[in-house]
Amino acid sequence: MKRYSYLLMLFLGLSMFSGCEDTLDIDPTTGVDIEEAITDEVSLNRAALGTYSALQDFDYYGLRYLLYQDVYADNMQHRGTFTTDVEVSTRDIKASNLQLASTWAGIYTTINRANIVIRGAEQLDNIEEETRNRYIAEMRFIRALAHFDLLRVFGGVPVITSPTTTIPEIQNVARSSEAEVYNAVIADLLFAEENLGNAISNAPYRASSLAATALLARVYLQQGNNAAAEASANTVIESGQFELLENFSDLWVREGNAESIFELNFTPYDANGLGSASDPRTGGQKFYLRQAFFDEFAASAAEGDLRFEQTTRFEGNRNRLLKYEDVSENADNVPIIRLAEMYLIRAEARARQGAALAPADPQVISDINMIRRRAGLTPVVVLTNAQALQEILEQRRFEFVGEGMRFMDLKRYNLTCERLGFCEADGEDFRNLWPIPLQQIEVNPELDQNPGY
Repeated sequence: MKRYSYLLMLFLGLSMFSGCEDTLDIDPTTGVDIEEAITDEVSLNRAALGTYSALQDFDYYGLRYLLYQDVYADNMQHRGTFTTDVEVSTRDIKASNLQLASTWAGIYTTINRANIVIRGAEQLDNIEEETRNRYIAEMRFIRALAHFDLLRVFGGVPVITSPTTTIPEIQNVARSSEAEVYNAVIADLLFAEENLGNAISNAPYRASSLAATALLARVYLQQGNNAAAEASANTVIESGQFELLENFSDLWVREGNAESIFELNFTPYDANGLGSASDPRTGGQKFYLRQAFFDEFAASAAEGDLRFEQTTRFEGNRNRLLKYEDVSENADNVPIIRLAEMYLIRAEARARQGAALAPADPQVISDINMIRRRAGLTPVVVLTNAQALQEILEQRRFEFVGEGMRFMDLKRYNLTCERLGFCEADGEDFRNLWPIPLQQIEVNPELDQNPGY
């Protein structure tokens, strides 16, 4: 019974809804009762903030899920003694990895909190219908982000769209197919896009309609729906609501800046572990840039790439990541979606729709050069679509290291065999997906393991 009770509490995360009080000037809510807490818009809003807090968990965007996307790929590596981190860094994850179990549980906690708020909003009879739909849309945005984050590393997963409150509810949910998860994610985002608007203040710290459109662009691109990805990215760019910062370094010192579409706001009272994680002067487990990537980045710097010195530094015999430098308070913000990604999504999606050896569309070249110019690199002039795609992949690597993109990118480009050794001929292609945590399979007979594990 101890095992079941522990997993239940880890999965549900129902007893504490801690709000982002410094971000939104609202006191944190604790001890929220899932049946009685949401009684009006004030309590609805406080519960909604608790869902954002779940995104900030150390097992999610507060540290490990975020950095693991680079650590499992070819940008970063772990240095330390934790077996859980070592397995990710060496790309030899075991189904018994407790960190993956915590990450799985943390992401489903986020989903469950969103579902609780959705149900609360649906049951309230003392708010305007527009307000109700706005809160539901906000939570469906977060639920979509969480389901998509599970999808890109685990493949098909259980899609949960109602509050989970008991052990039997956890034990009997089967995995959906990847296509079904995509459908659920897209449906949530389309609803959010239509109903969110920009009425909730504190953007980019709360979801907006354009944040939903931007996330749709990311999802469509990964799904292979290039026309839809291009259209969504174009909508965000042409909205005029965001702009590339002139200096790349400002992204990491100007919180909530004009380039940020959706951003998690951390404070000394609601901290993450990112700053300390790449500072060799502090204790604990560390995550540094891999030497091969550091060298490639340095080569780009020799051609004028200003991002190198603003992203990394050789310190204490380690290649440190500088995007998150706050080691005193660990309160660096985490940009989840920013405008630079939209330019590169629009360029990639359009290039993928053309013949490989045909000249790239002028818009593709223009979008690539938006990123290159800001980085201090000479603009490209003429590229084929195939060359443009390679250029986009390289720019994404330098632009977004430490922001949770690399593993997804390598999978989309079908490069995990070449870059990571996940080759079918060697029987290693199963590593393109992480194992479903053994702890979840033990308590849920409806879950089946990914092949190879």
